Amino acid sequence: MGKIETLQTWGRALLDFAYPPHCAVCEADIEAAELLCGSCWAEIVTRRSHPQTEDGSRAFEQVVSLGPFTGALQQAIYALKFRNQVRLGRALGERMGQCLAEQLAPLDCLLPVPLHPARQRERGFNQSAEIAAGLGAVLGVPVCHGVVRRRRNTRQQALLSAEERRANLLGAFAPMAALPASVRIGIVDDVWTTGETMIACAQAVESDRLWAVVLARSDAGDLLT
Repeated sequence: MGKIETLQTWGRALLDFAYPPHCAVCEADIEAAELLCGSCWAEIVTRRSHPQTEDGSRAFEQVVSLGPFTGALQQAIYALKFRNQVRLGRALGERMGQCLAEQLAPLDCLLPVPLHPARQRERGFNQSAEIAAGLGAVLGVPVCHGVVRRRRNTRQQALLSAEERRANLLGAFAPMAALPASVRIGIVDDVWTTGETMIACAQAVESDRLWAVVLARSDAGDLLT
């Protein structure tokens, strides 16, 4: 280990001593690399969902989620999106890949739902891309960028009625490149509620072999899109 690496290691150790890392959900003391405590990870894993083939839109062959949008998983997604816990996106994607490897095996590539450039500059990252990166690393599946772009900076879905949500997303996505017709694509996002965001994205993808792959599925209003 070189001098710079040694100094970085000592610096991280001193920082952890002065400011002990805490679980992003329950604030329990943890090792810095863990991000969440064992109890919160266990809750997320034990409450995982099973694939559903009916999404009401006919846009997707399957809708696959790690779990319901409640409890530790809900709080972890809040921490990812609103408390700048960027590493959680990849970690949650990795955990989803580990838990649902068999169900997700048919996928050939992953397509994260794109943010509008203005929204991504404001947030500093695309949470869907972070999730897809972790998921792809575990599954050995490539993450495809540049297939679809978000051409309109849409309003927050949480503020809108169901009808307004559909109108808000009308024409929001545009195709950029086509993948081979034989490729089964997993469109990746953080939360499925009404599904309007993912359905709008799917309509811009020139494929009939689409899966929706989300961290959480909710029956309540879409609070995060």
